Amino acid sequence: MAKVGLKIDWDGHNYASCTENEDIACIATGKTLEGVKSNMVDALQQHIDWMKEDGDTLPEEFCGDWEPEWHLTTRAQLKYSEAFITRKALADATGINLQQLTHYASGWRNPRPEMQKRITEGIRTIRQKLAVIS
Repeated sequence: MAKVGLKIDWDGHNYASCTENEDIACIATGKTLEGVKSNMVDALQQHIDWMKEDGDTLPEEFCGDWEPEWHLTTRAQLKYSEAFITRKALADATGINLQQLTHYASGWRNPRPEMQKRITEGIRTIRQKLAVIS
């Protein structure tokens, strides 16, 4: 089964998703992370069906069974995680100051790859620490 890379971002009002493969242009939005994932899979399947009906050449990963592989931008990660953890807790876990995290969350600044990695690792660290609570 082919993995299809799908990117999810937060635009300030909705989550938005698009394919990472630029050979197939498909987007979807949703108010929740689960909603955008569902909407994107539906939209992409419909797009593929239309391409087949039109006789268009499909990108290789869509020629058989496929499954989504979700990649969240830093903004989407921060938006989603703020329902469960505070930005202050994330700042403490990552060593990134609170103001900088706020700039990333709002889209005023885009983090460098190493900062993106620190944010993802910080969220995972908090998750692991909370997992021991019974």
